[in-house]
Amino acid sequence: MSIFKDFEIDVLRRLGEGVLSARQITQLSEEGELTSLNFSGSGYLLTVRHNSLVLERRVLNHPIISGAVGDLLTGFVKFVEKDEVTLECFSYGGEVVPQNVRDLEVHVTH
Repeated sequence: MSIFKDFEIDVLRRLGEGVLSARQITQLSEEGELTSLNFSGSGYLLTVRHNSLVLERRVLNHPIISGAVGDLLTGFVKFVEKDEVTLECFSYGGEVVPQNVRDLEVHVTH
């Protein structure tokens, strides 16, 4: 079972391309441990751990990746450190991001 949704895998591949290989992202999603999923109202933070990763701390926000769910526009940031990857999804205008956003059809653009 995949931890990440298809749109999240797309975002992880695009953000900081080359930092994580496609194989590492697949390992994270299929073999990783979900350590946290926290909703803030205006977004969420999803953290996954996999013991095969040994990464320096990096904050990856380029290229700018956006997502759209109806009229809601979101952005994404990827954080990597040691054996964890965190994906942050946030609304650009401070709108409420519904807690079921991960189950909706999110259109990713850059």
